[in-house]
Amino acid sequence: MKQTTLLLLFSFLVSSISIGQNITVSGILQDGSLSPVSGVTVSAMNASTVTDATGFFKLEVQTAEKAFDVNFSSEGVLSFTKNVKTKGQQQVSLGVVYFKAPKEAVDENETSVPSAKDVITGEDRIPTITLSGGEEESELGSQNISGILSASRDPFIAAAAFNLSSGGFDIRGFRSETTVLFNGMPFNNLERGSVFWSTWGGMNDVTRNRESAIDLSASSNTFGGIGGYTTFDIRASKQRKQKRVSYLFSNRSYNGRVMATYSTGMRPDGWAFTFLGSKRWAEEGYVPGTFYDAYSYFASVDRKLGDDHLLGLTLLGAPIERGSQGAAIQHANDLAGTNFYNPNWGWQTNSEGKKVKRNARVVKSHQPMAILRHDWKINERSNLSTSVGYLFGNYGRTRIDWFNAPDPRADYYRKLPVYAETANNFPERANVLTDLYSQNPDLLQLQWDAFYEGNTSHGRSWESQSGNWSQILLARERSDGSRLNGSSTYENIVSDHFTLNAGMTWQIEKTHYFKTAEDLLGGDYFLNIDAFALRDGLPLEVAQFNTNNSRIIVREGDKYGWDYDINGRKIGSWLQGQFSFNKVDLFVAGNMATTDFWRTGYFRNGRFPNNSFGDSQKQDFANFGAKAGLTFKFDGRNYIYFNAAAMNRAPTLRNVYVSPRNRDELTPGLTEEKVTSWEMGYQHRSPRLKARATVYKTQIDDRIRFNRFFFENAGSNNFGAFILSGLDEQHAGIELAFQANLTTTLSASGAASFSDNVFTSRADGFFVFDGDGESNSGELQALGTIYTDGFVIPNSPQTALSFGLNYRSPKFWSLSATVNYFDRTYIDFSPIRRTAEGVFGLGDDPDLYNATINQVNVFNEDRTGFKIDHFTVDLFANKSFRISHDMFFSLTGGVTNLLNATIIQGGYEQLRSNPKDVVASLKNNNPDATDIKYDPNKDPFAPRYFYAYGTNFFLMGALRF
Repeated sequence: MKQTTLLLLFSFLVSSISIGQNITVSGILQDGSLSPVSGVTVSAMNASTVTDATGFFKLEVQTAEKAFDVNFSSEGVLSFTKNVKTKGQQQVSLGVVYFKAPKEAVDENETSVPSAKDVITGEDRIPTITLSGGEEESELGSQNISGILSASRDPFIAAAAFNLSSGGFDIRGFRSETTVLFNGMPFNNLERGSVFWSTWGGMNDVTRNRESAIDLSASSNTFGGIGGYTTFDIRASKQRKQKRVSYLFSNRSYNGRVMATYSTGMRPDGWAFTFLGSKRWAEEGYVPGTFYDAYSYFASVDRKLGDDHLLGLTLLGAPIERGSQGAAIQHANDLAGTNFYNPNWGWQTNSEGKKVKRNARVVKSHQPMAILRHDWKINERSNLSTSVGYLFGNYGRTRIDWFNAPDPRADYYRKLPVYAETANNFPERANVLTDLYSQNPDLLQLQWDAFYEGNTSHGRSWESQSGNWSQILLARERSDGSRLNGSSTYENIVSDHFTLNAGMTWQIEKTHYFKTAEDLLGGDYFLNIDAFALRDGLPLEVAQFNTNNSRIIVREGDKYGWDYDINGRKIGSWLQGQFSFNKVDLFVAGNMATTDFWRTGYFRNGRFPNNSFGDSQKQDFANFGAKAGLTFKFDGRNYIYFNAAAMNRAPTLRNVYVSPRNRDELTPGLTEEKVTSWEMGYQHRSPRLKARATVYKTQIDDRIRFNRFFFENAGSNNFGAFILSGLDEQHAGIELAFQANLTTTLSASGAASFSDNVFTSRADGFFVFDGDGESNSGELQALGTIYTDGFVIPNSPQTALSFGLNYRSPKFWSLSATVNYFDRTYIDFSPIRRTAEGVFGLGDDPDLYNATINQVNVFNEDRTGFKIDHFTVDLFANKSFRISHDMFFSLTGGVTNLLNATIIQGGYEQLRSNPKDVVASLKNNNPDATDIKYDPNKDPFAPRYFYAYGTNFFLMGALRF
């Protein structure tokens, strides 16, 4: 701390030094249709130039100032002024500057687009983000880097966000490695290290002002993650002055969206206000049985306090309720006649006697956030920004729960024809079931009326308790979080060649996990006891979920099962120096952080009375990181860069405890993750061409991975988990991207990713039930070595390509077409099949050995049993109109997957899947057959897949005035 203070004091002293030098300012001037604007005078200080036929300009300014105005004039009339901050650099590229015609030169009868803000941006393309029903992380709406970075001008990021995301593509194979900031405040949670994009869903108009990077480059706001950073500036003073209303129609997750925005900009009296409200809805989305009901609200106010201080407050929230999609095996999809078979819904007779669709997996969430930010301009060279934010609210999802009843799930394996045919050798029964489902497809869905009938007519009660004991109910699993964040960021342009950045962050986080009885489905009560424990013959006092409370009767709204907090605290600091010279730029940065966490239990679990109630022991981690980068500037257009980083970091909170629902036992092998990463590349930037080629490699060691499951026949029917400890990952590959202006109206763009994202170690495997029925010990069972070395990190294509053409007419309309290609998408794997025991006895059958051990590539028809497509085609168009002097209307439309290609985004092997058992059953059923091989279409525990949408579209109209 003393060294940091001395360095800051030294920076203040040096900041008074000014050295005059030549500053080269360049850019490209375009109008609202993105056509080049020529003949415009560009001037600053005593220098001036004129834009050429391509709109390009280059201005040499001699000044010692770190900020100055560049004026753009047409026919002697000042059109607009742009403030330029050099940040110690001698070459400043403004990129594309959008020309604003002087009011005197505007013909109000002409159809026109005034500036780039009126051109449809990435947010209005609403790139599809399909949430997988097979991944709990996706159910939570967690971070997907492609969706977060959708406004970037980098051609690779733009392709990943708009086109490749529909194929499940994750940049560099990362899903939650990007640091995200709102108004300078870190937004990543400690539980998973990710963000929940749904927190700001439906706020497109106010989240356009962002800065993004996917690499290890320097940032003035954060140390950054190995997946880069994204900073959102949503302050009212940074919003464009406008009134805007829009309506969107779509056939995706929601069918309609209406949005209204009002923003004053910074007023002469020093106040700035922005307000937004929106609603998104669908009675039924693209996937049957899903619905969508969401609102969004946003309010921000900024106040200038003199010339050097700005104080701002921002409030936002996005309450949402939606029905979820579930992943299914292909056999169930084929029975239903659609790859979007959704086992989460069924028909229910309402009070009016009408059949209505009801979804059992409903997500309901509202997590509002408030951010207070203060900006202090200390002098012309240095500034200090401080943010404090608080996020709170609720998140919950429902699911079917049951006690002593047949498994009520719609796609339960015993209900499927493939089980009758393969496992039980009843082909006649399989044929009967197939015909039954074909004639009565509703039988493939949840039977809500039967649930009500069973709960009210079975006549079961608990001891002397009156009323009906529900054997099936709808539970809501809650994870209500609260988070207090703070950050302070300092920047000092010490000299023309050196800029100092420093910051501190702190975070206090608590997530309250509990389960409630949402709907007893016609019954009167449920029990707060462990049904599995009773089945295992354990006494009642052991089977109780909460022995501190003798009352075990659960009514609607009551808690049962589990009730606990996961607490985390993190304090960090970082320091960065950026050096800029004529031919070389470089930076060096370092950070340090301390993290501690603990569990607080509110139930004393009967199986684990000594480590389930109260505060657990606190776990502490101290972590450090460093990164550096070097850029060689051959000229103003060609660059070579190299960045590298090394760090360790605390594990995420969700991987700390073996079974946090009932005890505080730590995961074996719990330690810091170790990360090393490097990247190098070439970049070209010129008026007609932007291109980038990057080679990268990241190594992450000592990761922990959980596979949670319900196991039915392990001697102790129970929930449990497979734990992989000491798991190492490598993310390596090549990224290519370009954007070329072929003519003044036609441009081409492309992106390609060739990656090798794999696990590079043999993990240690552990198996644990929530409780052990025989010993009541709940001890971990070692599985030994899990042969994960060489397995692909799942559910993102290792090869992804995109190529597009974009035509922009001088008449203010545009049309673009893009072709995308995907390959080498591997699904998640079952650890138990990758053990020595899992392949025991298979040495004489290489086909069966390979079917058991090899990971499934969804593009390999021999492994899946069916064929999917590699290519998709997307279209996008927009037209803009000027209605009056300050009123504009835009019409935008897009079609994704125009050719209705069949694309799998990912999937997972079921933990009970065992090709050896399938082959044994097939041989038993066909004793005369001599060449029987594993067939996934005959496996009742075949992998579950989730598909990208088929042909889908949106159409939006927006009015700005």
